Amino acid sequence: MQQRRRIATGQTSVNPTLAVVLSLALIVSAAFGGNQILKTQDVGSGPIDVSNTSASFATGDNIVIDDAAIAQQSGVPGPRTVKEFTRDEQFSMFAITWLDDRDLAAYVRAEMPDGSWGPWWDAEAIGETGPNGENGTELIYVEPTNKVQVSIVGVDILGEPEMEPVSLAPLPTNYGDIQPVADVASPEDLDVVFIDGNAEAGGIALATDSVTRGMPSVVTRAGWGAPAGNNCRTTIDNEMVGAAVHHTAGSNGYTQAQSAAIMRGMRDYHANNLGWCDIGYNAVVDKFGTIYEGRAGGLDKNVQGAHVGGFNKGTFGISMMGNYDQVATTPAMIKSVGDMIGWKAAIAGFEPKGTNQYYTYGFQGSKFAANTTATLPNIFAHRDAHYNTCPGQYGYAQMGTIRDIAQAKYQAIKSGTVQPTQTQPTQTQPQTTTTPVTPTTTQQSPPPAPRPQPDPLNMMSNAAGGDTTALLTVAGTLAGLAVAFLASEGTVPGTTRQVGDIAVLNDVKLTDLKPVLDIVSTLANNPQIEQAVNRIGTNYGAVLGNPRGGLNTGEATYALFDNGVIIDEAAAPEARALWGAFADLWAGQGFDLGPLGMPLTEEYQEGDLVRVDFEGGYATYNPSDGNVDVKLN
Repeated sequence: MQQRRRIATGQTSVNPTLAVVLSLALIVSAAFGGNQILKTQDVGSGPIDVSNTSASFATGDNIVIDDAAIAQQSGVPGPRTVKEFTRDEQFSMFAITWLDDRDLAAYVRAEMPDGSWGPWWDAEAIGETGPNGENGTELIYVEPTNKVQVSIVGVDILGEPEMEPVSLAPLPTNYGDIQPVADVASPEDLDVVFIDGNAEAGGIALATDSVTRGMPSVVTRAGWGAPAGNNCRTTIDNEMVGAAVHHTAGSNGYTQAQSAAIMRGMRDYHANNLGWCDIGYNAVVDKFGTIYEGRAGGLDKNVQGAHVGGFNKGTFGISMMGNYDQVATTPAMIKSVGDMIGWKAAIAGFEPKGTNQYYTYGFQGSKFAANTTATLPNIFAHRDAHYNTCPGQYGYAQMGTIRDIAQAKYQAIKSGTVQPTQTQPTQTQPQTTTTPVTPTTTQQSPPPAPRPQPDPLNMMSNAAGGDTTALLTVAGTLAGLAVAFLASEGTVPGTTRQVGDIAVLNDVKLTDLKPVLDIVSTLANNPQIEQAVNRIGTNYGAVLGNPRGGLNTGEATYALFDNGVIIDEAAAPEARALWGAFADLWAGQGFDLGPLGMPLTEEYQEGDLVRVDFEGGYATYNPSDGNVDVKLN
């Protein structure tokens, strides 16, 4: 039953509840427990084009350089001839491809914006041959450039001596002595690939729905701009018994916006240049901790990837974006890798800290002969199965931490607690050995009891009723303004209705905040909010209505309108808006303190429905009947 209480009467008296809320709202930030997920860029607006061009390796210019790093590659001091490729159109990723199973060693460096040359990046053979013999190096992220130089062993760059210009340095006299590290090829046998993932075209959108509990927040294929549909004949394995950890390649100097472009570039290279029809990894994690859905088919399914030849069947391939042989991994990245593997282990049924016997199918570069049995950890590094350095010395040093985080996540899901893992990633010294480390069996402590989460509806009711603790909890939040309004009206909310997965207060709507916001109208000019207003007006018309003031809590600025709200979070790249049914839904479930949390996107079309993604789930609106539905993570 709805209750009403008069808290203040008379025009000159001060409502104590309202006074507390209004004063604290300007200086105190909210205290609210829960998971805070990474804020990503923009809503994925569909497939984003990738620039992918190829040329013969022979078309590059022969350039003589005297570089100590490249001299080390062959063990011969002095100048060395490299290939230089210049493109009119900028590219950011580079690879070398060929047909057959030869193993070529190459290094590549890119010209920087100031005309200097960047570091040399090791372009290892990818170790996974396509259906028609397609082979190649890893796709190297070189940062945006128009020029690269390539040093390659095992390729006769100069050809016949009499055909070469006099100015070029000859091949070293002991050239034959270094050939065992790579097969011999001619420049005409190779192609070079220039790729740009079009970072300027858009950002990424979080996926917040899952068929299972405990799945970390993941950027879907649609979110990072993968092509619509799937041309692969997806292979679903009967079981998933382990996970392989990789790193990609090249520069670690990418931004969050460029991460999505790197995903698009890798998918295009793997699918079109190497003949795999899709990206090889099941998931990829960038240095910011963002997890990207990889190979199509469903992360909850046992989708067979193309990531560790001879061991693809029954293994989940996850790669860390960047080269972690020279640069340390980040704690956010390691945490996400461990959480993702732990979730996958829980739904697939393998113990993160266990070991398994893998039947080997054989592959060039494999440490194990075909048709034999190899014993590896259930979470193993690429180098444990193949002769390479993946995932780099710093990545390999974190394998124990990854297993710890995965085990904690696995246990939390199995026990039903699904709390954030307690293991904090630490940077340790790289291990010097590439021998697989068999984990020792340790007694796992029981997972901590779940920490009770606050009920935002009860908090708002208690605060409006004058409860001091509740007042302090909601102060400095948009929910605090709602409490101030309820207090001024003498209303303690009590009646709720169920909308999908959440309860919503019937008597709290965004438009009801006007009496308070007319008082708390201290919103200064904010360029992020102005941009959002212009964008919404251009794309949707006058859906927000007239401005009515706002609030700045330090963590976020809220600009209120007659029919909507714009939220500008300090950690987000741009402001986002809610209006209409979505705004009222957000208000009724507790605003920024509710189970949905902050909005991550604005409205976008999903089939016949309109959808908005939030930190804690997503909401859909059906224009045909006006129904709103909510799904929590």
